[in-house]
Amino acid sequence: MGRSIGITQFLSRNFKTYDLSAEWIKAIGPIEYGFRMLVWGLSAQGKTTFVMKLAKELSRFGKVYYNSIEQGESKSLQDVIKRVDLTDCTGKIVFGDRDTFDEMIEKLKRNRATFIIIDSAHYINLTQHQYKTLNELFPRKGIIIISWEGASGLPKGEHMKSVQYMVDIKCRVSKGIAKAQSRYGDTSPYLVFHAEPVVGETIELEFNN
Repeated sequence: MGRSIGITQFLSRNFKTYDLSAEWIKAIGPIEYGFRMLVWGLSAQGKTTFVMKLAKELSRFGKVYYNSIEQGESKSLQDVIKRVDLTDCTGKIVFGDRDTFDEMIEKLKRNRATFIIIDSAHYINLTQHQYKTLNELFPRKGIIIISWEGASGLPKGEHMKSVQYMVDIKCRVSKGIAKAQSRYGDTSPYLVFHAEPVVGETIELEFNN
């Protein structure tokens, strides 16, 4: 049941934020405990690499559970781990090898992960209701969801289109550039990797609404 909060009480609250490095504060803002983030883009645009880099940063503050429901235990995921260089994150980042939604919930109830990453929403068939379930069960854990991109440049499917309105940070990755809109403040484009543009092509950095 909800409760009423007065202005004085609200303003007296201290909300905890993570002491991110300057490059990440520029990219996603000074995130608070229990933040929610949706990342999307077309195939091979840098979504997984971007989120893996973010996971490396977040591992400084707590354990990261990365559910690789799409790639699983594979060479492609291994290549990303090498590219991002997670050698210093042993014991801090743990991968789920294609955990189902129910298996993921049970693991999260048992372990002490501070951050949850789902890669991807479509492979696990994440619904709007399941997203709300995650929020209710783990209100203090940071949650990052990777989504495919639809033809409109927005997250693919009705569930993820709805979820984008519920998260604190929504981020589109295109041609090696991540551009976020954050409730935590102004952001700047984040270079995931150097893409090789086609001759005569202009790389578009504008965020699609």
